[in-house]
Amino acid sequence: MPECFLSDGEIRKLDRDLRILIATDGTLTRILKVVANDEIVVHIIKQQIHDVAPKIPELDQLPSGRVLQRHILLKGRNSGNPFVAAESLIAIDLLPPAILTSLTKTDRSIGEVMAASCLETFKERAHVWIGEFPGWLALAGYQNSRLRTVARRYRIITGGQPVLIITEYFLWNVFQDAPCKEPDRCQHSNDIDPRSKDGFALNDRVPRSPERQG
Repeated sequence: MPECFLSDGEIRKLDRDLRILIATDGTLTRILKVVANDEIVVHIIKQQIHDVAPKIPELDQLPSGRVLQRHILLKGRNSGNPFVAAESLIAIDLLPPAILTSLTKTDRSIGEVMAASCLETFKERAHVWIGEFPGWLALAGYQNSRLRTVARRYRIITGGQPVLIITEYFLWNVFQDAPCKEPDRCQHSNDIDPRSKDGFALNDRVPRSPERQG
């Protein structure tokens, strides 16, 4: 089933909290804590180091070197609600060793780890779409009555090179007034641009899930 891109008008019909999370340019766990009124904990589902990065057709490949692939759920500590599922590809050979240690030895989020590292980074515009849940989420035992969800993907640059590709799936069932119907037709995708008036800019690239490497 293909991804369906959201028009600006369709995004504006989403729940306010969901729109805030989609448009945020800051550390997601900190914004989510405010939106959910709950402490956010990171549940690590799987971490694996690859010699070569899984391919994402619409994005330039990460630089050569080892890549940490990380699957997580962001959950409320008190409510137990899963709010966001996220997959990250991290070019670990281009980052300080302390970052790899923190990611593999603790349950901290990538945003918090990168913020604590004091690295100067730039977050590219995010591609936003409606699509299927990632296969790894079902394998981890997560169930949802909906077949599809809102997702966004973006890269983080440091030293002029992309070092992270992050894909976040927003779990609709925990957001009030989320739309019950999907768009009738696939539209343009939207790049989140914090500099534009409404935060969205049209883009024609189709997001696809990374191809898994052994």
